[in-house]
Order: sequence, then C-alpha cells, then structure tokens
Amino acid sequence: MARRSTSKPTEWWAPIEVAGGSQLTVTLGSLRLTVGHGLDEWTLATETIADEDSAAAVGFAASKGLPEKADERFVFAGDSNRLMLQPMLADRPVVIRPRQPVFLLSGQTVTLYLSTPIWLKVLVGDPAVLLKELPVLRQSDTWFGPNTREGELCYAGRTHARHHVNELPDRPHRALTPLTIHNKAAAPLPLEKISLPVPMLALYGDREGKLWTQSLTLTREDKSDLASVRIETHEATGGEDRVRLAPPRREPGRGGVTRAFSLLFGS
Repeated sequence: MARRSTSKPTEWWAPIEVAGGSQLTVTLGSLRLTVGHGLDEWTLATETIADEDSAAAVGFAASKGLPEKADERFVFAGDSNRLMLQPMLADRPVVIRPRQPVFLLSGQTVTLYLSTPIWLKVLVGDPAVLLKELPVLRQSDTWFGPNTREGELCYAGRTHARHHVNELPDRPHRALTPLTIHNKAAAPLPLEKISLPVPMLALYGDREGKLWTQSLTLTREDKSDLASVRIETHEATGGEDRVRLAPPRREPGRGGVTRAFSLLFGS
C-alpha cells in the first residue's frame, strides 16, 4: 500500500512510498495518472477525465497489484519505493484572455491573480531519477506578437481576472501569479490578453497545498510603447510560509524583464 512520508496531507508534492507490486492513482485537475511499481520497472498511464475545475482537491488511491495496462514502461532496477510528483510551471509563456473585457483606468493600480495549469515531473528512487515530465492540462498553442516574424509560440488560457484573494477557488493543479499593473498613461488600458512569462518564474507551495509564483509588477508609462516589468523576489511576494518547489526554467536578465508594451498585452 502507498503512504505519505509527511504528516501534512495538503502538501501533495511530498515523497510517497509505493511498494513493489502495487499501484497508485493520482487525480489532479483533469489528469488521472496511474503509477505502477513492478519488478525492476515503473509504469505510467494517463487519462483525461472531467472538467479540470470540478476537482478542488488532489486524489490519491493506492491498491495492491499492477495496472492492467500501461502507456509507458521504464526499466529501473533498485530497492527504493520512493515516488515524487514535482510541480513545475509551463515551458512556454501563457497568453491569458479575460472572460469579460477588463479596462484599467488612467492613474489606477490593480493586482490581478492569474492562474496557469502546472506540469508534473514524475521522479522515482533516491536519489531521484526522472521518468517523465507532462502537463496536467494540455493547452492549445497560440502565436503571440504583432506579426508572424515578431513574437513567440505560447499556450492559450482564460482567466476571470480576479483581484481579491478571498475570491480565489481552491485549484491545486494551477499556479497563481499576482500581477500588479500601474497605468500611468492618460488613456484607459484594455487588458485584452496578457502574455505571462511563466518560464522565468519560480514556483512555491504553501501549507494549504496552493501553488504560487513570484509576483510581477508592470508599469505602463504615459506616451510610451514600453512597459517595465519587474519580477519580485520571494520575500517581496509575501510568502513567508511558502517553500520553493522549482526554479525558473529560464533565468531572467538582471533588472527583471522589459518588453514592448504591444507584445506584452497584444494591443
């Protein structure tokens, strides 16, 4: 039977013991992942289930015996029963469109809490060996830029553009990014679509099982096509009880990120 190696069940990313000859099924968002531990091998099987927002908790179901079918087999000789599911951020920026039009008026500041689906690294053994990295939710591709020569390939996403923490639902399969926007321009700022540079952000987990990234601060200056984007440090994010789970996939340059305003917001 499988058991947790931690007394904090909300921290679902903690290592788990899966004995030989048994299996563990994990439900996270719309992903159902079944991991089998056989003789000198591990097996994986994935399935897409109901709407990703329907499950507010991570489900673990352990049983004796190996899965009847497996999508992939991995040869791994050793005595360790250790399994770890390490959350990661996406490997590309995520272009987020609000579900309703949102405008930030001149001279106003707002903090939006934007969520993006995570990826998982499936690790076994001690020291850990990577079996596979996979997305919890397969997002569609989108091109983000003013033309086909300027821009980048991203993932597409939707958001309710919530700006109060107490409005946020419990969705452990998504990472929250606080984005503070200062509009110093004379005209209202339409937030039609936002390119969130998640590969440049670190990932943190809190005691309640929620996932957070570093905060972003964006300042739109008057009469300028540039917006300064600052990636805040972990301390500035306000996450004293948060544990760093994954580093950025790509390190940003010194001084944060500065991008063309038309690229960042797609205007």
